[in-house]
Amino acid sequence: MKGSSTRHNSGDAPEKRNGACVMIRDRQSVIDHLTLSNRSHPMKRILPLITLLLLISDANADAQKLASFQRVVIADDALPVQKAAANELIHYVGKITGRKLETMPLKVFQLSKTGGLSFFVGETAAAANGEKITLAPWRTEEWLLKTVAKGIVLAGHDEAGSPWSNVVASGTMLATYTLLDDHLGVHWFWPGEFGEHVPTDSEATVPTLDFRKKPEFEIRSIGLGYSSIYHTKTFDDAARKWTRRNRLGWARSAVFGHSWFDAFNLRTDESFKEHPEWFAFVNGERRPPQLCTTHPEVLDRMVEHVLNGKQDIMHISPSDGGGFCQCERCTALDVPGVMSYDGKTIQLSDRIFTYANEIARRVREKNPNKACGMFAYTFYNKPPLNIKRLEPNLYLSFVYQSASHRDPENLKQWRDSVAGWQKLGAKMVVREGWGNHYYHDMHMLHYDQIIASLAEAHDLGFVAAYGEGTKNFSATAPNYWALTRMLWDPERDTTNLMSEYFESAYGPVAKEMEAFFESYNSALTENWSKRDRHVDTTNMAYANIIAAWNRLIPIEAVEEAERHLKAAEAAVPDGDYKGRVRFHRLGQDYTRTMLELMDHYRQIAILGVKMDFFSTVLKERRDDPDSLKSILKKAYEAGEKREKLLLAHRDWAGPDEGLYAFTNDRKLRKWHSTVKEKLGFKHPTALTKEALQKK
Repeated sequence: MKGSSTRHNSGDAPEKRNGACVMIRDRQSVIDHLTLSNRSHPMKRILPLITLLLLISDANADAQKLASFQRVVIADDALPVQKAAANELIHYVGKITGRKLETMPLKVFQLSKTGGLSFFVGETAAAANGEKITLAPWRTEEWLLKTVAKGIVLAGHDEAGSPWSNVVASGTMLATYTLLDDHLGVHWFWPGEFGEHVPTDSEATVPTLDFRKKPEFEIRSIGLGYSSIYHTKTFDDAARKWTRRNRLGWARSAVFGHSWFDAFNLRTDESFKEHPEWFAFVNGERRPPQLCTTHPEVLDRMVEHVLNGKQDIMHISPSDGGGFCQCERCTALDVPGVMSYDGKTIQLSDRIFTYANEIARRVREKNPNKACGMFAYTFYNKPPLNIKRLEPNLYLSFVYQSASHRDPENLKQWRDSVAGWQKLGAKMVVREGWGNHYYHDMHMLHYDQIIASLAEAHDLGFVAAYGEGTKNFSATAPNYWALTRMLWDPERDTTNLMSEYFESAYGPVAKEMEAFFESYNSALTENWSKRDRHVDTTNMAYANIIAAWNRLIPIEAVEEAERHLKAAEAAVPDGDYKGRVRFHRLGQDYTRTMLELMDHYRQIAILGVKMDFFSTVLKERRDDPDSLKSILKKAYEAGEKREKLLLAHRDWAGPDEGLYAFTNDRKLRKWHSTVKEKLGFKHPTALTKEALQKK
């Protein structure tokens, strides 16, 4: 962390935590502190004391007192993002100091004789600060945060559009949140209630600032659960603000996802009826959703798809799942005997990246400013063996999950794979599953792996990072702290990164809450090798964890976490800290319920009832009608409790009702409906898109 922070302390003499300095009031407070702590050796600290006092003198000479700022100066025709930045400064600086700032139009400021300091927000206002500063031209998302004699300049590359849209670039907002977060100690742990931390300090100061930078990762994006059509407007609005305030963004014009659904309009069967020869030849017949990647007309259509697309980087990745073409042209490009991640399917990297390279080459010839976005995924996640170089306008969206890096072999394979792609000149993008639906919104904590993988990815030249998250911060909030910190600054010192989170988020019960989360984190690390190997891979495979949760997070870990949470509940004072502990009680109750359900469903499958996924991976079978009836009743009660928990606080960043409703709408994971059917219950679930939108 750069500069100093004004995180509120109970005492007046601060200390440095993770590079963020809590304000030191005066020399005497330091002298008293060091004298009292070193009475037995009064000479021991003389030299360090003198050095510290000199540093304090230098810092205080340059620092600006936050309460000396009187106004925010902004252009009359300021963009919405600049107006939003000004409002954020007024709101949060006012909360820190207890003093209200005014908004002053630039023309008024220029005609007035004003005293005190000013925040100059946006490029036009920045130019009027009284000192010569180089502003435009700006690089994408570039931002400027600079101390001047009359205050602080906050400006950058700004675009028109909603200030709360993550695709609208705003260097001014990035500069604003860098000041508030890194230097004034304001944090946004999660969207909505209890998630905001604002220190109060009327004596707060701001160090001398001189930054002009652009984000290290061109894309910094986390999806918060399933589609917003399932979530409340209150949560969606809070999520957009949380995203912007944590300096996330997708200002780069790019899309990397599965493309054939759009490029060939697979919403209907029109393309298939007109041109069945375009589609994959599987077991003697043509069928969607995969395409024949060697068919000339398929290549032609994909080139036009990219050239006519709105984004600078257009997606060209195949459809999800299997069912790839078995025609002679396609299979001739595969390398015999080289298997993909599952150990059963031939590796498809050579055929798929021959297709990708050809499209990228032809696109570049027609429009040098256009690029292609391509997954490295499932059966084509490893580097091809017969391709020497990838086209320079081909961006590789490298799909992986750092949670798997608990397995040393998986981490080694990831590094080897990255090295292989680097040899081909790949421009690599992180495509992660930080809150993958595989985890069922439980305490799948892996903040250590998140920190390490993003730092290493940056060191290895990855240019962007995006992926799936979950709405459920009540279980995984520490993951998001690690994520937002590393996405913004992957070069930061991470020594005390997580301790800073626990201290600032939970204050007087930081120790108890850290122990609470560590109960799960440690259990997963200790038990990761106990997952199943139905699919022979070290990667994250749904089949390998769906029936193994009782081993990955055993009941002993849940009970240990419960003891620490109860200790926090007993000790936490009223206020925000108490609200946050209450928030995590929801996550704890949901994880306990889900673990019970996972074990019930596992046993029900063994007892002969077809349960999606469980029945596929579990080969053991028993015939015990009495046990089945008993477990079905327990599963029903737990399933009903799960639904109540999902509906209890929908405005909170808690368990994702959208994920559950999506599976109900698509008739996936029909576990609870199967249990109700076996028990003769016919009442419908309250968690569908239609039902949620009525609430």
